[in-house]
This record gives sequence, structure tokens and C-alpha cells, in this order.
Amino acid sequence: MREEILNVAEQMVQERGLSAVSFQHLADAVGLRKPSVFHHFKTKEDLAKALVERCQTKYGVEYGEVINSDQNAPEKLHQIADIFEQGLRDDRLCLLNSLGQSMPMLSVAVQDDLRLSVSQSIDRYARVFEQGQREGTLRFEGTPTDAAAAFLALVEGLQVLARAKRDLDMFNRAARSYIESIIV
Repeated sequence: MREEILNVAEQMVQERGLSAVSFQHLADAVGLRKPSVFHHFKTKEDLAKALVERCQTKYGVEYGEVINSDQNAPEKLHQIADIFEQGLRDDRLCLLNSLGQSMPMLSVAVQDDLRLSVSQSIDRYARVFEQGQREGTLRFEGTPTDAAAAFLALVEGLQVLARAKRDLDMFNRAARSYIESIIV
């Protein structure tokens, strides 16, 4: 039942943001009474912490498979963008981005977990930019970490803009344009 609650919570947070999700919403969505949700998560903080941890486990593996593949760096960037695009098409914005919008309402401990998760994502993508430097397939200014942070900001921001414009193809066009602009 905990996984089902997390599935619903993740979807709701991605659609509405953490502040617009209540334990009553979760209980109604999974067919439980509100006290049963509290059995699994004592507070919204506990729920947010579990979502951050789950994000790294669930999506970290998916991105890790792309990053550890035998493809060249540009192909990896395209595949990572494809994952973000699919999330957008499923109306599921990046969970880190969605939770990041709620930073002021999160405890310091959960904020720290979220920061660590973002740092781990940037570090993961920096490996692709490092590979691109070694291969001579990518050109960018600054360090691979700077380029990775910019790439993450780009795909997360594009999700938000494409959703707001109701132009899902905008994400693909803009992400592809950016990636193609840094290929040597």
C-alpha cells in the first residue's frame, strides 16, 4: 500500500505541486481512510522525503542505464531529453523540479535531501559532458558540471514552458535544437 500511496503522491505532486496535495487527497485516490495514510507517512515531510529518495532510486536507474551505455555523448543527451519529453507527455514534470517549487515549506533535512538529489543528477549528466569532451563530440563553455547544470535546467524549464503553452512538440524542438548546437 505504501508504494501505491507514493505512486499517487508522485503523480499529484508532479501535476499540482506538494502544497496542493493533502493526505485526504491521497486517501481518496487510493481508497483508504485518511488515518491509514498517516500510518505510512506521519507528516507531509515524511512523504516528501520518501518521494525524493524514490526519485533517485527510480529515475536514477533509468538515467544511469543511458549514461552507462556504449553510445556517444550526443546520443545520450538525446535519450535523456527523450525521458524528460515522455514525462511531459504523461503530464509528469520532473519530480525534483516539482518538489523544488515547495522548498520554503520543506524542513531543512528534506531540503538537504533534495539538494543532494539535484547534485547527484548534475554529477550524472556531467559524466556525459566529460565523455563528449574526451570524444570530441561536444563543445561547451565552462566545466562539464556547469554544462550539466545548464542541460538539467534546460530540460526542466522546457517541461514547464511546453506544459504552460500546451505545445508538447516545443519541448522536442527546443531540446533537439540545443543538443544539436553543442555537437562538434
